[in-house]
Amino acid sequence: MWNLRLLLSSCLTLILCLTGCTVTGQNECETHVQANAQRAEGFVGYVVDRKENSILVVNPAYENFSANGGSDRYYPAKWFSNAPNPKIGSYVEIWTDGSPENQPYPGQARAETIAVSCPATPDGAHRSEEDAIRAGLYSSDGEQVRIPVIENVDFDQKTGIWTIRMRDAMSTTDTQDQIEVKIEDIEPAEEQK
Repeated sequence: MWNLRLLLSSCLTLILCLTGCTVTGQNECETHVQANAQRAEGFVGYVVDRKENSILVVNPAYENFSANGGSDRYYPAKWFSNAPNPKIGSYVEIWTDGSPENQPYPGQARAETIAVSCPATPDGAHRSEEDAIRAGLYSSDGEQVRIPVIENVDFDQKTGIWTIRMRDAMSTTDTQDQIEVKIEDIEPAEEQK
């Protein structure tokens, strides 16, 4: 059974690295694998904050709990410790080490394996989608959002403008307006620490 898990883990890691991934001298796409990694479906979403070796990941696919008296837009969000590499703006899938997770919102867990998707760079763009998201989160509008949910990222080649649509995961209603941040397509912003 252990050999089967190891084989499946290796195959999944290889597939994640090869699917649409081209590395251009920088470690844009990487999988941080540690021993004994679990391989059930991982937690997916955008990295929207970082503190030391921990990252906050928010899944843009919401769940509707209004039928049970809960929120009509619940966005899964977790702080993952043991995550030194993914940059803010990255789209990731994370598997935990199986230890108990803290449940206050956003949750907390320890990352065992992290797969970082290769950032898309549209034709004619200087920035990647990851760079545009990071710039949007660092903008004055983006910094006002407590737990950012990245809902959509578009690049207009004619104007050279990125549009990042986000909302606050802490909003309790479906009617909260989206925040739309416009980012000029210039050389990528450096990640702030």
